[in-house]
Amino acid sequence: MIILSLSSCERDITGLDPAPFPDDPEVFMDEFGEGIQYQAFLNSKYDALEMDAIEYYDGDRSMSFIVPDANDPSGWFAGGALVHPVGRDLTQYDALTFWTKASMPAEVGVFGFGNDNSGTSKYTVEMPDVTVNTLWKKVILPIPLASKLTREGGMFHLAASHVNGHGYKIWVDEVRFEHLGTIAHPRPVINNQTITGEVGDSLTHFSGTRVTMNVAGNDVTVNMSSHYLTFISSNDTIVSVDEEGIIRLVGPGTAVLSAKLGSVDAEGSVTIISKTPPPAPETSAPTPTFASEDVISLFCDEYPNVSIDTWSAEWDAANVEDYTIGSDTLKKYYNLQFAGIEFTSSPIDASDMTHFHLDMWTPNSTSPPALFKIKLVDFGADGVFGGGDDSEHELTFSAGTNPALATESWVRFDIPLSQFTGMTGKNHIAQLIISGNPNIVYIDNILFHK
Repeated sequence: MIILSLSSCERDITGLDPAPFPDDPEVFMDEFGEGIQYQAFLNSKYDALEMDAIEYYDGDRSMSFIVPDANDPSGWFAGGALVHPVGRDLTQYDALTFWTKASMPAEVGVFGFGNDNSGTSKYTVEMPDVTVNTLWKKVILPIPLASKLTREGGMFHLAASHVNGHGYKIWVDEVRFEHLGTIAHPRPVINNQTITGEVGDSLTHFSGTRVTMNVAGNDVTVNMSSHYLTFISSNDTIVSVDEEGIIRLVGPGTAVLSAKLGSVDAEGSVTIISKTPPPAPETSAPTPTFASEDVISLFCDEYPNVSIDTWSAEWDAANVEDYTIGSDTLKKYYNLQFAGIEFTSSPIDASDMTHFHLDMWTPNSTSPPALFKIKLVDFGADGVFGGGDDSEHELTFSAGTNPALATESWVRFDIPLSQFTGMTGKNHIAQLIISGNPNIVYIDNILFHK
């Protein structure tokens, strides 16, 4: 008799490094690189991308993007991103390169990388207004600081609109990351700017950051995300910067942020004015009592809410965050100039509704000339902005209107839709835009009702 003695053995995984992310440089070489997907941008022509086996720079296929005419109902521009959902390690490369041409001379709005179409992209790089014509040309986008790109999902993106109303075609081929070894002398720049905030606020991103680099003897400038930069505060008791790059306003006063790209000092600075927070609402707005069947709610704890794409669109000038009073959640807008609330993927049919409702509270003075504006935008039957059948109307409120603006108390806007006279359609409402010079507002109970 043979006796087999089996013992259990567990693999010791302590001390093992995490599995590295792929470092494959190829993005498109006759076909998408491994794992890469194309994702069209919101409001773009979703079927703009085609594979072309007739026009190509090398190999046997290229990507072709159909830029629509000005009034094309399928979308008002061509745009999208090549995305790797896991992410790639790009730390060994110094540039993204590709070849491109067009069916007519044109200016492509932007070529870039680092946009993974998630809305949370950190390390974007973009070259705006790139001139193309009917001959192939190579484009080189330098990487500002490759050490940041340990797990990058945005491999390539573009956005292009019509030329004088006319669409055209763009071809792109041989897209890859490379180590050229001819990129040097980075000169980062921050737009000098002043930002006012409150103690307790945090900042993660600044607009207007770019870098010029020498590429094979020629200067090339690209816009880059401020996440590439390391910021330094002149006074840590007023503004602090942690290891993750999050900038916090920790005390009242003024501090100046300078920055470095790696070891290179950036030109320009950001002045932060940190103020003691103004009052905030201590009680919720009155609870709406409309029957559920008579309501289409965007934001209200009392009713089911429709899907909202964003509470602060990329094109607006405002910050937004949730604010709670007990179990009630409000939307707080600060640094408000204008804020775009979009629900373009699920437009609202308010044709059976009679009123638009919103409650607003502000700590700012509402004495004249303070104004608060509410705009509704209907995208029309084609469901896209700029399609030719859009309509909109904006109403302006002050201390002398009905309802009247008030400081540190809830104002109830219950507005008949008939007052939005310029909005001729109410079947495809896709945007709500608020604006004005109370630069802090709390809003709640945003809904349509009858």
